[in-house]
Amino acid sequence: MNKLNCFSPNLIFLLLILIVAFSFACNNQKQTKEQSQDSVQIAEKDPWADANLEDESDPFRGLTLEQKVNALLDSVDIQWYAWNKSDEERRIAITQLIQELGKLPKINKATLDSVKQMQQKATQDKLTQENMMQAKRIDNYDENMISMVEKLSSLMTNTPNANKCDKCLSLISQIKNIDENEFILRKTYDDNVFILNDLIEKEKSNLEKLGDKYKNINKLPVFAIISQ
Repeated sequence: MNKLNCFSPNLIFLLLILIVAFSFACNNQKQTKEQSQDSVQIAEKDPWADANLEDESDPFRGLTLEQKVNALLDSVDIQWYAWNKSDEERRIAITQLIQELGKLPKINKATLDSVKQMQQKATQDKLTQENMMQAKRIDNYDENMISMVEKLSSLMTNTPNANKCDKCLSLISQIKNIDENEFILRKTYDDNVFILNDLIEKEKSNLEKLGDKYKNINKLPVFAIISQ
């Protein structure tokens, strides 16, 4: 008689279930171990992994001076890119709105020409991290931009059928939305620059020890006007 026939069908079925369950448990344990190893590797590469959580007010707690400077420089670059991108999108939208308004038959051409000149000035006087240090550079840029948007809004209000121009309405709305976000973008940039500049001032001698890359790091300008 075959030895398998000595076992009941129910017992054989139970044994099969146990074998499958054991195999699944082994595979699951292997996957869990591999995931754990991956997490450790990621944590080891993360400069924030060894952060000292006791001082929760310090966003750069636990980092070396070099890591702090690099993190701040990266953050400042990101925030500057965000503001610069927003400013560029506004100037493009203004150019497009000028073109669309120029198609309206009863547009005030003298006012529109004035806006065109302002747009040219905005392009020529575009803010950079280098020229922001120049006296009144930011004020002049902002005053020109504000006056230009006000004139565009006036043209939208006073030009017949401008309120029926879907493209015009969409563009003026986009421009105003960018204006509303201006403060937030500038403040976020300034906040990072203030921290960076403070670190440069306090750790100047130690930064020089890190090599040429850090020896000549200079303070960056901010958008805010600070009383002396």
